[in-house]
Amino acid sequence: MRFKSLILGVGALAVPLFLVFLSIAFSPWFRWEANALSDLGHSLKSPVAPLFNVGLVTGGLLMILYSVLYMIRKYPHTSKLMAASGYFLMLVGTFDEVYGGLHFLVSLFFFLGIAIAAIIYSYEGRKNYPVISTVVIAVSWALQLSGACPCGEAVPEMISILVTLPWYLDSLRNVERSLKW
Repeated sequence: MRFKSLILGVGALAVPLFLVFLSIAFSPWFRWEANALSDLGHSLKSPVAPLFNVGLVTGGLLMILYSVLYMIRKYPHTSKLMAASGYFLMLVGTFDEVYGGLHFLVSLFFFLGIAIAAIIYSYEGRKNYPVISTVVIAVSWALQLSGACPCGEAVPEMISILVTLPWYLDSLRNVERSLKW
């Protein structure tokens, strides 16, 4: 059981991150200062769209499975938000930029979901640093949206994901320890 939880939990991070960075590597046109990560998944404009979108859908599915099968036992409220975030990640990969406003909405729900999950994990895990993750996410988006940071949306998107890693990995370690062999 512990091995399965570890595979699902790590896979929920590793699969989409690996395929996002692989998509970037195969896209010489991609610029951090000008693009959103979702530009890589635009089904009409990006040759790496299948690779990128499969990564998001697979990562979202793994996140849902990990959340409802394992995380829920130790962090019931965080797991529900992570499962919802996984669902919205799947929708980001399904409704790519071709869908316009719908793509924006599911992306917004994904990023809000992981930010709120950090706050809930802070409460359930009795840790302060996940709240700092939420503050960093909010500040990075505020700087980008205000124009104070001359960067594309890919920068706050990646910051949001990277600052989620420490508390998510901590939760993974704690869940894995609580499971029986």
